[in-house]
Amino acid sequence: MSEFVYFPIIKTRDSELRCFEHIDDDDFAKILPIYELTKSRKTTKAPDGDIYRRMKQIADIQKGRPFILDLSTDEKYSNPQIEQLLSEYDGFKEWQYFIFDLHSELNIIPMVHLYEDDNGEFSDVEHFVRNASSRTKSLAVRLPYDLIGEDIKRYLNPIISNLNKDCKLYVLLDAESVRAEPISDVVATFLDACSGTESFGSKIEDVVMLCSSFPSSVAQVGGEDIAGSFKIFEEDIYQGIISEFPIKYGDYASINTEQIEMKGGTFVPRIDIASLDGKSFAYKRYRRNNGGYVRAAEHTISDTDSYIPLGVWADEEILAAAANNPSGISPAFWISIRMNYYIKSRILLRLRELSDSLF
Repeated sequence: MSEFVYFPIIKTRDSELRCFEHIDDDDFAKILPIYELTKSRKTTKAPDGDIYRRMKQIADIQKGRPFILDLSTDEKYSNPQIEQLLSEYDGFKEWQYFIFDLHSELNIIPMVHLYEDDNGEFSDVEHFVRNASSRTKSLAVRLPYDLIGEDIKRYLNPIISNLNKDCKLYVLLDAESVRAEPISDVVATFLDACSGTESFGSKIEDVVMLCSSFPSSVAQVGGEDIAGSFKIFEEDIYQGIISEFPIKYGDYASINTEQIEMKGGTFVPRIDIASLDGKSFAYKRYRRNNGGYVRAAEHTISDTDSYIPLGVWADEEILAAAANNPSGISPAFWISIRMNYYIKSRILLRLRELSDSLF
């Protein structure tokens, strides 16, 4: 197993990347980020959005540290460049060239993209794995968490059987949004998928859970307009799995997987703070004509039961806003701050768990 304690997965949108720009080196050493590459904002020179701009941002953030690189298949965030990289032709030749030639200076753990041909074979996948695993020490694959164990085996076998002897595989089991289901059902489904990894032994570096229970409407779930709280379930799901299987913790870093684009004119300024036990969020929410982010920050700081400064960038920005000097007043900016505090809280949880296991 790797030494990483947390596997946050994000799309390479501005708000997510802004958060990662403000994670300090000590915390970065404990996480293995998973970037789902998306197009950049449209410009006159790049009307489809340029993925190379996003890669430059990732390079500046990672500074030589390892990360898993995936590609977005969401139509809202894809473009012809991404579609080309997803082509299975000649063992995903374009994807290989993109990783190992165009971005050879980066410490990329490539995602294996599964493609089954008309004969039910994985020849292009096997071709990719043979080539890629001879050029890197780690690969990753992302599978739906609700595949039964036998299906997990079926998809992993063509990868594992073609891995170079010095290369290992990260297996990411992705549940995406999990708010609607009983937690016990989610745990049982994860455990069934995990069972499909057991026969591959030391060729698997880590099996990682991924999910998000962050709601699409905080005020609706919290039930209060100005100040309230709501449960999240990632931690409970993780504890249910880890009691039976040695899984690693990953999530969407407090981003709702529906990726709803909030317009500044309709969004009520809100600050969300994750609880340190990992099981809830508290929020302060004030309309712009009633103090907006400044008042939300003031009330966040005064609520010492819900907010404890963790010495991160998010704390600095909350303090600045409370002093009537917010660095940003867009929803996307405050999503970055929510994520930044949340990620630190997750790292602390996992480190506390490791410390407790030593005694």
